[in-house]
Amino acid sequence: MGLIKIAADVIGSFGNSLNTTAAGMWVDYFESGDMSNGVLMKRGNKIVSKGSRNRGGDDNIISSGSGIDVQENQCMILVENGRIVDFCAEPGRYTFDSSQAPSMMSGENKGLMALAKSFGSSFLAGGSRTSTQRVYYINLGEIQGFKWGSGNITFDHWEADIATGRPVWHIASTLQGNGVYSIQITDPAKFFQVLGSQKTGGDGSGMITREDIEPQIKTEAIAAIRQGVAQLSKLHIAYTDIAANEAQLTQDVDAILDQSWSEARGISIFKIAIGMMDADAASKEKISKFQETRGYTDASMLGAYMGMGQTQAMQSAGANSAGAVTGFAGLGMMNGMTGGTNISSLMQQGQQTASAAATAGDTWTCSCGSVNSGKFCPSCGSPRPAAAAAAFCPNCGQKFTDPSNPPKFCPNCGSKLG
Repeated sequence: MGLIKIAADVIGSFGNSLNTTAAGMWVDYFESGDMSNGVLMKRGNKIVSKGSRNRGGDDNIISSGSGIDVQENQCMILVENGRIVDFCAEPGRYTFDSSQAPSMMSGENKGLMALAKSFGSSFLAGGSRTSTQRVYYINLGEIQGFKWGSGNITFDHWEADIATGRPVWHIASTLQGNGVYSIQITDPAKFFQVLGSQKTGGDGSGMITREDIEPQIKTEAIAAIRQGVAQLSKLHIAYTDIAANEAQLTQDVDAILDQSWSEARGISIFKIAIGMMDADAASKEKISKFQETRGYTDASMLGAYMGMGQTQAMQSAGANSAGAVTGFAGLGMMNGMTGGTNISSLMQQGQQTASAAATAGDTWTCSCGSVNSGKFCPSCGSPRPAAAAAAFCPNCGQKFTDPSNPPKFCPNCGSKLG
C-alpha cells in the first residue's frame, strides 16, 4: 500500500481546501481539518464521494483510490491494526493505492528517516488490534505559549571581596521566577508509539491536545529549571547576574529535558524564556544587611560612618537646652574620641590597608615559585622580569614601528612614555 502524489498544477487548481470538484476525483478523501489551538494529533476526516462503493460502509477501511491531503507542518500516518504501515511528511495531495509498496515519505524528519530504515522489523505502535485501517495526522509545527512558574528555588548568592573582587562569601537566598517555553513534535514515529497509540483504540479518535500533556511537561520543565539554577550557583555569581547567564541556563534546561521528552517521547521542549527571576523580599533584606555590614569591615568606611554619626550627634548636642558644653560633655566628645575609638586613626588604617592592597596587586612570581613585590626575589635573588615593551601609545593609540625599542615620547601626541 502506497501513496501516489498528484501533480502540482492539479493541486493548485483546487486551492488549499477541498471542494466538491476535488472530492469527485477520489473514491474517498481524507484531510486533517482544523489542527489549531494546540491540537497535537487527531484522526483524519473522511469525506465520502457520491460514487464511492464505500459510501455508508466501514470507516476503518481505506479504499484503494482514496485521496489523502497533507498540509505544511503535518505528518500523516497510515495505521493498520495499531501498526504504522506508511507515512508522509511532505505537503501535497496523494492517491492511496493498495497495490503499491509503502511510500514512506519522511521529508527532512530524522525520526521518520530512522523509522523507514527499520520498517521491515515489524514496528508496532500499540500491539495487535482488530483489522482496522485509519489515517492520523500529527502536528509538526511549533506550539508556543506554555507558561512556567518556578515557586521557591534555593540559590547561593555570592558576594565578592572588596579588595580583590573575587567571590568569597555566599548567602542562601530564595528565588522566584516565571516565563514561557515552546514545544514541537520532532519525532512523530516515537510520539505515536509512546503517546499516540494510546488514543487509537475504541473509536480511534486519536485526539491529543496540549492540555493532555501540559501538566506533565510543566512539572518536568520546572524541575529542570530548578536544576539549571542550581548549576548556575556553582559559578559563584550573585542572583542579579542570572539574567546575564540566561543562555547558559536555557542550555542546561534543554539538555535535561531532551532526555525525558525528545529522546523518550519525540517532543522537543525549547526556547525557554525567563520573564522574571528575582529574590524574594526576605532574601533581599538579608543580602542588603550583609552588604551594609560588610562595608564596615573596611576601616575607612567605618570611620566615615562613625564620622557622620558624630556630626549628627554634635549637631544635636549643640541644640541641647542645657547648653552646648553640657551636651558635648554628656557625649564624651570634647577630646575627639567616640567610645574609645579615634576616627582619624580608622581613616589612616583604611588608607594603609588600601595601599597594602595596591602593593599586593603589583606582585610578580619568580621562576622558583616565590611571589614577590620587590625588585629581587628574597628566596633565590633573581631580578624582577622587565615589563613587556609597549607596542602603542596609551594616550592616543599610535602604534610603534619597533615595539622592542619604543620612543621616550609619542611621535603623534607628544605624551611621555615610560
